[in-house]
Amino acid sequence: MATSSASERPSAATLVPEPAPGAGSPPASVPSGAADDAAARLRRRARILDTIERVSLVLIGLTSVVLAVIVLSHPAVSATTLLALLAAAIALNSVRTILAGGRLFRPTGGAWSPPRFGWKAMRQLGILGIGVVAIAICLIAAIDPSLALAAVVFLLAAALVAQGLGRIAEGFVSGHADWLRTSGIATGGLIVLLVVASVAFEGFALFGFAILVGVVILISGVETIVFGLRPTDPRQFVILKLVLFAAFYGLVMINWIDLFGKSVPGYGVWLVMSYMAPFGVILVFQGWEAWPLATSLGLLVSLMNDVGYFFVGNLLFGFHENLGPWIEGQLGFEGTKLVTIFEAGAFNIDVDSWMMGLSIYLRAAVVGVILYYWWRNPGRLVARSAEGSPSAAP
Repeated sequence: MATSSASERPSAATLVPEPAPGAGSPPASVPSGAADDAAARLRRRARILDTIERVSLVLIGLTSVVLAVIVLSHPAVSATTLLALLAAAIALNSVRTILAGGRLFRPTGGAWSPPRFGWKAMRQLGILGIGVVAIAICLIAAIDPSLALAAVVFLLAAALVAQGLGRIAEGFVSGHADWLRTSGIATGGLIVLLVVASVAFEGFALFGFAILVGVVILISGVETIVFGLRPTDPRQFVILKLVLFAAFYGLVMINWIDLFGKSVPGYGVWLVMSYMAPFGVILVFQGWEAWPLATSLGLLVSLMNDVGYFFVGNLLFGFHENLGPWIEGQLGFEGTKLVTIFEAGAFNIDVDSWMMGLSIYLRAAVVGVILYYWWRNPGRLVARSAEGSPSAAP
């Protein structure tokens, strides 16, 4: 039998034979090149969609945390402003619920496709519907001025309960690490519990309700940030714990000291040493090659101190600072206005608003770059510390 030479045959990458009449699938001789290209495109699309979702969740979580802190630290604003803040924060968290339900439409490889009917489809569509309903309720509460105050509070409470139920349902959807799913279920249950408690015991009093809602939004925002970051490597889980510890240490412990303990000689130098002290342990056990991670965590503590100072003071320690002018000064909007004095013992440094703002922006950039590098390239410290840590599914 005569055969064609290799040069006379079409290339494998372009050859896609027609299935035989009546055949249910292409013959086994279909070249793998086209299939591999299609699979690679699906993987790239899946990575892009996953990155968009993660970034969106982190931004939603950060914004929710900021709104929650504003509500908690300064609840005695006008009823209209307070309701607008609460409605915006609840609507943001509803977007997270919609994103969770939207995963239904890319079940394999990130390809967008209509849902297949079944229990999984019904569950995902239910989560999607809960998010849409919660946003609609928030819009009604924020836009319609004819509603009575008690009616607005009731609508916001209903939206929060819907969010909590959506978070619980999301926790039963497979595809994520067990600790993330458990965290979602616990957060959802806590949301429902606190809202029911606020309605039952506060009698729809707006400011009492605002405090509890602020706590709910704060917890939900932090959980949303963690879910958006969701480590795919147990070593990243350790970095996440270090970042959360640094944020708590700076916001609560350092601010507590800074608000009440400024009588120490050379206080500014002592405070900088306090920023870095907990992370010196990293250098002790890992050597100087780990100094970028230790330094970035110390700088994160300093940012939590400078940006969260009076927010935490109002929220936890009974201060009543006007936050607007203060945060403008911290962010550099007050120009040459004196905002603080760095006490170095033998000498003092007057810190103007523009100097404080510039230092905050530079520190934020350095922290972001270094932590992003360590997140993408976990070092030996993280690798050793991660033994036995929970791993996350991609």
